[in-house]
Amino acid sequence: MNSFQPVLQSLMQILLQILDFLPHFVNGLIILIVGYLISALVRWITRFVLHHVHLQDLAERAGIVSAMRNLGIRAPLPEIIAQIVFFFLILSFATAAVRLMGLQAVGDLLASVLSFIPKAISASILILFGSMLARFLGNTIAAVADAVNIAYSNALGKIVEYAIVAFVVVLAVSTLGVDTTILTSSLTIIIASAGLAIALTFGLGSREAAKNVIAGFYVRQNFRPGQRITLGNHSGTIRTTAGAYTVLETTNLDGKAETLSLPNLMLMEDVVRGEEEITPPSEPIS
Repeated sequence: MNSFQPVLQSLMQILLQILDFLPHFVNGLIILIVGYLISALVRWITRFVLHHVHLQDLAERAGIVSAMRNLGIRAPLPEIIAQIVFFFLILSFATAAVRLMGLQAVGDLLASVLSFIPKAISASILILFGSMLARFLGNTIAAVADAVNIAYSNALGKIVEYAIVAFVVVLAVSTLGVDTTILTSSLTIIIASAGLAIALTFGLGSREAAKNVIAGFYVRQNFRPGQRITLGNHSGTIRTTAGAYTVLETTNLDGKAETLSLPNLMLMEDVVRGEEEITPPSEPIS
């Protein structure tokens, strides 16, 4: 009989631990159920209020919905906010419930997730508004480049947009507590290398094209589409001045219409005779 005494004591100890755990488990379960009901109620109230203040319409007017769709987010903004509030509350109640049950390790894990949520929300907002700013600046630069007839205006706008988005993503990652020193250095090196390569290509390999592109700006200041000019042996009407060339509409020896592309630099270095339209004087009223 004495040999079974330790076994009986161990069983009794386990039974006492279970009996001691049950009240804590029941209390934690009650907190979890009540917390779920409160969280669901707050979610419904949040969704109701946001729908009645027309937050979705305001977000569409501000361009937030468009930016969210570009990031692959299709859900309405009020629903997203309501779900975030719900999960934040239910996670708070769950943390308190498991700690009351004595599950300290699980409680610490949930607390870590709970403290991570504000950082994740901040990073998401930063990426959202950063992408909006990047798209705005990219479209602005593309529009300005297109206004001066730069052929690669859209590509230039996209490069600027993607560069800003890359920096915004690095900044958002840093708000999560991740060390972005290596990532920032790598991104800076990549952008600097790309800029240097473009500069060398544009400055060394395309010097003549660069001269003609720059000359096109001054050509547009002095000549207009529809104006007839004479440049050496070439005579015709200006159709367009874009990129590195100015297109003239001319007539060949057979009397057929044709187009002639002249480098913009020619219109700056050579003598150009432009013909202005002369409006005939009006006859005096007798």
